[in-house]
Amino acid sequence: MSSFDVLVTFVDRVVKCRRFVSAKGCGGDMARREMTVSVGAVVALPSVEVKSGGECVECTICRVELGKERDVCELPCQHLFHWMCVLPWFSKRNTCPCCRFRLPTNDVYGELERVWDAVVKIGRQIFHPLENQIVG
Repeated sequence: MSSFDVLVTFVDRVVKCRRFVSAKGCGGDMARREMTVSVGAVVALPSVEVKSGGECVECTICRVELGKERDVCELPCQHLFHWMCVLPWFSKRNTCPCCRFRLPTNDVYGELERVWDAVVKIGRQIFHPLENQIVG
């Protein structure tokens, strides 16, 4: 068994244990609280300038049109928000307000779960088309 296989098995078990504890309600406050975005992840987010391409782009938090000013934040999922709108959101949760894309946190278990979910999602995108080709 390679070191990668050992790591994958370990991460899988940690994530399953955390989900089990959360589902049983034994995790106390940790299991129920929303995780906040890590400061490093927020600092790394780019400020972008909205280009007028004919369509109106609005901040889904405040519902105001995003102007050409540079106070607009772009998340990795490519959704745009005013910095002043999204910062309070990030102080309460680590997800995109539109699509629930999960941003990095300072919580070790939450990070393991977030990364593992991304690996599973990518694996499904890669292997499901292959399974359909083999079966079909």
